[in-house]
Amino acid sequence: MPEWIALDPRQNASPFEVWRIDLHHTPTAAELFALSSAELGRASRFVFERDRRRHLAAHCALRYLLGRRTGSAPQALAFGHGPFGKPHLAGFPECRFNMSHSADLALIVIGESAEVGIDLEVLRPMSDATALAEQHFTANECAALAAVPAEERDRAFLECWVRKEAVLKAIGSGLSIEPHTFEVGVAPDVRSIGAERFGGRRVQLHSLRLGAGEVGAVAWVGG
Repeated sequence: MPEWIALDPRQNASPFEVWRIDLHHTPTAAELFALSSAELGRASRFVFERDRRRHLAAHCALRYLLGRRTGSAPQALAFGHGPFGKPHLAGFPECRFNMSHSADLALIVIGESAEVGIDLEVLRPMSDATALAEQHFTANECAALAAVPAEERDRAFLECWVRKEAVLKAIGSGLSIEPHTFEVGVAPDVRSIGAERFGGRRVQLHSLRLGAGEVGAVAWVGG
């Protein structure tokens, strides 16, 4: 079952809820019945059974949570996509959501009215962190990353990475806005990002308090 994440006290007024999903779960026949042919088709294209299970578990959990939020049967929900591929719930414009998964974990954010974005990474060695940062981070972020002790650098890199991804997913722009053109920082803080880069929209950004082996961030438009 999905596990609700208790957010930082500073986030009590945030217009969303965040759920953590254990993707070790093998969906039941009843849960799989709720999935669309498109969702089942995508699962069938994974080469490894592990990846099929993760995909199915994540999408079953998403339908369960959205069904509960909207009062609809999970199998009755239909999804559309924005111009850059961001999914939305057809018929419920006030219900906004986003999902991210890494290894055997997923995060789902559900809010009202404000567009939301979420991203998650399980910590792992990042031998190419410096090269990736030079491509995707601002000069200030690269300098801050270089100043982090070597043993903490992988986490700092991924903290910055998920923060940028969460912002882009909230905006729904995909990579039409390049990550190095806006600044989110490498520290897991709370901040508001200027509107000039996002068509006049401000974005609120929060890192999430997760387990020792995970980093995550959530963002929403407005405020």
